[in-house]
Amino acid sequence: MDAAEIALFGFGYPAAVAVIARFVPVVRERRWGWLAVHHLGMAAIIAGYVSKRTPAGIVVNSAWLVVSTVWYTLGGRHRAAGAGAP
Repeated sequence: MDAAEIALFGFGYPAAVAVIARFVPVVRERRWGWLAVHHLGMAAIIAGYVSKRTPAGIVVNSAWLVVSTVWYTLGGRHRAAGAGAP
């Protein structure tokens, strides 16, 4: 692993995982700054896997980037008051 990969993964994983650990509140409270940190972290991780030429890492992390973006965009839709209540 070269210095660039170490830097990409060294920034990417801690940044992305810190946001993923609190992703539901990030979505519900529409925290744009946190989402930006998550996307920067994911971009660094994906760039690291591109540098290593590891297709599985690229696909898995790119898929999560897309899924997390869609999830945030949809806003973790809330149920209407009383919906689903016994």
